[in-house]
Amino acid sequence: MFPNESVPRVTDQPTRLDDARPDEPPSPPTGAAGAAEPEQAETAGVQTETGIVPAETGVEPADTADGPADTADGPAESAVVDDSQVDGSAGESFWRRRSTMIAGGVVAGVVLLYTGAYLAAGRDLASGATVLGVEVGGLSPAEAEARLATELPPLVDVPIPARVGGDEATYSIVPADAGLRIDVQATVDAVPGVSANPVSLVRALFGAGEVDPVPAVDRAALESAITAIAEQAGTEAVNGSVAFEAGAVVTSAAVPGRAVDVEAAADAVEDAFFGDASAELPLAEVSLPTTEVQPAVTDDEVERAVTEFAEPAMSGPVTVVAGDETAALEPELTGSALTMTPGEDGTLAPALDGAALAAAAEDVLAEFGQQGRDATIRIQGGRPVVIPAETGRGVVPDALSAAVLPALTAVGDARTATVELTEIEPKLTTEGAEQLGVEEVVAEWSTYFPHADYRNQNIGLAADRIDNTLLLPGETFSLNDQVGERTGANGFAEGWTIDGGRLKKDFGGGVSQVATTTYHAAFLAGLEDVYHQPHSIYFDRYPVGQEATVSWGNFDMSFKNDTPYGVLVDAAFTPSSADSSGSLTVKIWSTTHFRVETSVSDRSNVTSPPTVYDTSAECQAESGWNGFSITSYRKVWTPDGTLVKDEADPWTYRPNPTVVCGPKPAR
Repeated sequence: MFPNESVPRVTDQPTRLDDARPDEPPSPPTGAAGAAEPEQAETAGVQTETGIVPAETGVEPADTADGPADTADGPAESAVVDDSQVDGSAGESFWRRRSTMIAGGVVAGVVLLYTGAYLAAGRDLASGATVLGVEVGGLSPAEAEARLATELPPLVDVPIPARVGGDEATYSIVPADAGLRIDVQATVDAVPGVSANPVSLVRALFGAGEVDPVPAVDRAALESAITAIAEQAGTEAVNGSVAFEAGAVVTSAAVPGRAVDVEAAADAVEDAFFGDASAELPLAEVSLPTTEVQPAVTDDEVERAVTEFAEPAMSGPVTVVAGDETAALEPELTGSALTMTPGEDGTLAPALDGAALAAAAEDVLAEFGQQGRDATIRIQGGRPVVIPAETGRGVVPDALSAAVLPALTAVGDARTATVELTEIEPKLTTEGAEQLGVEEVVAEWSTYFPHADYRNQNIGLAADRIDNTLLLPGETFSLNDQVGERTGANGFAEGWTIDGGRLKKDFGGGVSQVATTTYHAAFLAGLEDVYHQPHSIYFDRYPVGQEATVSWGNFDMSFKNDTPYGVLVDAAFTPSSADSSGSLTVKIWSTTHFRVETSVSDRSNVTSPPTVYDTSAECQAESGWNGFSITSYRKVWTPDGTLVKDEADPWTYRPNPTVVCGPKPAR
């Protein structure tokens, strides 16, 4: 700066521009530094109707690189300041401060508004808030949790109906048992109010309405519940099969099965249990998805097995050769012991049961060697006698099946099976029979019956078929197996039987007398009761509550030899006549092993017989008698005093109706 040059002064007054036109900006000032830059001139002040408003602050001199402003000789000269620069800086600072003030005011207003809203909302949940219809608005979170914990379970723990595929049957999924519940705390947290969230505050001020419950799912428990349904609703795939009946090939087609997709089904149930925002009470039925299960043995495999094995096997007989002897096994015989079973790879393989084949072909193979015989025990002269065993010479069953199986698919003369005769030891030897301990009568029972020719025939035939039946330890006696089906072809006559609580004629009438007598003898011997069923109406010739009936194809009378000794059933039959009753006595021979006590309760619940009017030609008039309830008791101890059976068997006899042949009298 030159010494004689004047220095503009900075003042608080605006620079007046009297000569400037209203519509033109003033001319920029000049100085030693030259003309100001355009942007500096534009920011020197704000033009108004009265002039330019300058920045409010002045400009102070700054130190320079040449040294301090003051020197030893005195104060340095003031730096020359351009008016345009001073005015521009002041204006810019003013607007920055003004903008800051405006922004601060807005923020302060928002804060005041937010704080007011928060204080207005209070510490409680939004008014009008409900969860599945349960009012929680205006409650504190703790109060809301307590109310929901009490009132939600009865609402949501209602069985969810589920259907598998297109089945008519439905299943029920109980949420509590399937790991489905409502997370009460999370649900309360989802209710507007008591939150710094502005959206929640707005909803709290103006009301919240219905809030969706938040579900909590125990996935393992849910899948376990679905698995239980899957076990009921699933169907096993059915393998294609090949069988043999009466020398013919019989096939069945493969049938796919169905399995519930447990994971996908659990997803569906989880969605239904408020996993979907649209879920409403009561919860809608859920469809459980399934997958198809393919059978291991396909129809193609069945076709292959038939072509390659089954049809050739049944195409003709197989000749068995043993030394100089031969015998022809027809397809009916080989087919009765032949099966085709699936392997792990789903292929059908043939199997021939040697023992079954030997039994089926016993008569055909009788000329081979010499028949053997097991030892047995029979009553002779009123005492048990051991009938010795005999060693036989014949074909070993396993060797027979091994020789016959490959010949089944051969052709012509090649359909030949060569076997060797060997000694065949009896299953029960003479020594073994002697050690069975069949020595004494351990229990017996007798029943009596009125004369009827059919009773003599049927009771006598059944008694003969069970007589001298020997049971080894662990073996089971079955009356139906021993006696056989009651038909005319099997030797039985028509007689009175019970059908639906009424007497009816049918083959085998009277066989229940054998069932009752045998059952009660075994009952007194302490033997294990496998199955028995008393008569539906009571006959006073039988021991009340401790008797049995049988029905072919429906129910049996059976007991098990659960002693360490042999058991022999000895049946003695005396026919009836016009002048005397018949009788049946059954004795159980063995060695005393059990101590037995039996009893029956008093009769209770006595019911009177109804009267039935029958106009049919087959009507048989009957005198009715009462029905009642009774309980049979039995206790059985082993030799060391251990109680091994403590039984109570209740039974209710129906009243036997009074049958009047003819129409019901008019009133």
